[in-house]
Amino acid sequence: MLEQPLQQKVSRESAANPPALDKKWYSRFEEIGAFQAYEYLDGDNTVRAKEKEAFLSGEKNNPDLDYPRLEEGALLAKEDELLDLKEKILSKEKNEVVKNVYRWRLNEKITENRLLLAAATGDMRRFKRYSEFIYGKPSKEIFEYTLKKVREELEGIAAQNGDPLIQEETARLLDELPDGGHGPAMDRPDKARLSTIKEQTERELGSILNIPDSAEKLSDEEIRASFESALQSLSADGWIAVIDPKRTGISVNQERKAVQVPPDRKMPAAELKGLIAHEIGTHTARRLNGERTKLRLLGLGLDRYEGGEEGIATLREQALSGEADDYSGFDGHFAISLASGLDGHPRDFRETYDILFRYYFVKNLSRGIEVPEAQKKAANTAWGRTVRTFRGSDGKTPGVCFTKDIIYREGNIAVWDTLHRKEPEMQRWNIGKYDPSNPRHLWVLDELGITDASLVSLQKE
Repeated sequence: MLEQPLQQKVSRESAANPPALDKKWYSRFEEIGAFQAYEYLDGDNTVRAKEKEAFLSGEKNNPDLDYPRLEEGALLAKEDELLDLKEKILSKEKNEVVKNVYRWRLNEKITENRLLLAAATGDMRRFKRYSEFIYGKPSKEIFEYTLKKVREELEGIAAQNGDPLIQEETARLLDELPDGGHGPAMDRPDKARLSTIKEQTERELGSILNIPDSAEKLSDEEIRASFESALQSLSADGWIAVIDPKRTGISVNQERKAVQVPPDRKMPAAELKGLIAHEIGTHTARRLNGERTKLRLLGLGLDRYEGGEEGIATLREQALSGEADDYSGFDGHFAISLASGLDGHPRDFRETYDILFRYYFVKNLSRGIEVPEAQKKAANTAWGRTVRTFRGSDGKTPGVCFTKDIIYREGNIAVWDTLHRKEPEMQRWNIGKYDPSNPRHLWVLDELGITDASLVSLQKE
């Protein structure tokens, strides 16, 4: 078991640091490979606001999504740099494990860069292929599970509400939803394990979760200050917490080493505690710890680590809240599955939005929200989710979307399954950015002798 809280001495200069097997490669990889594609797929706020207005008014069937951060010349130069580093490692690295983990990771980053180039040039065929190479296609089995859950939810709303409008909207939505939910049954999260996960999370993350209870929602500045305090507790040198007007959700930018908080965001203290466990206790701590192991690449992650990372982060949020009636990531997986056409009908932006709007509208009505406000809230929620689903694409090509957000639901399910099969692996979760459900990742850690004991040594004086 871990003997010391995570925040103690997470300094990269610790005497406990083992010799780095990839010392001559990691600094260059960090310089050119720390980027995350989604950070480059935001639009100009003014342009997007006009597109939203035109779309919601019906003036446009699909919005024109802009990507001002994408520069074709810079992306081509980035590819040359990534290919050059890959060639040097393959020709000069003697350790076969190190050579292979960099080969796999660089292949992924090259593809990620090509995804951005496809977005910049409007090549939707390549964009779809690259997105699915990196993040995968949504699981049809999980989509069937989700559809079954949605249908049960809507049928329950209809049974409990006699309001004619709710009856009408629910029936309409049930008729428009794909005819699914008939696949093999999937177990729901094993809630009996929540207390064990919560104890481990609180023991491992220590005082970064020590947020005073408050009856009032915390302001954006109080949220930012709480994240900054958590970073200081980790001795996360070079990391900052900022209020970023371009963000719509709280996120960690690995390239900038920044926690980004959107302006005017408010949230209860209990919810913030879970987010700090997610963003700082998982994303940032795994970066810091990974860079101090004998394989520095664990700081920025083994290839396709993100599903496992988000699975761990969302599982910790579930444990701290004590709520796990369903797996995390419903909205993203549902939207991407609809857009991708897992039911045999690929959808564009408008078609995906329409289903999401009706779903959120029915949910709002069932909560007693008056019709005008229910419509407004549903439109805003559906717009935000659909933009996120189609970011990088033109929004007009049915079936082409950014599949990244499937990792939250599929990663959460995979980590729950791993916990069921191999609970001791939980002791090693924060050693770096790897996927505990990926056998190849476990082989790499075991082959290099990176164990839970390594994590304990990193946390000692």
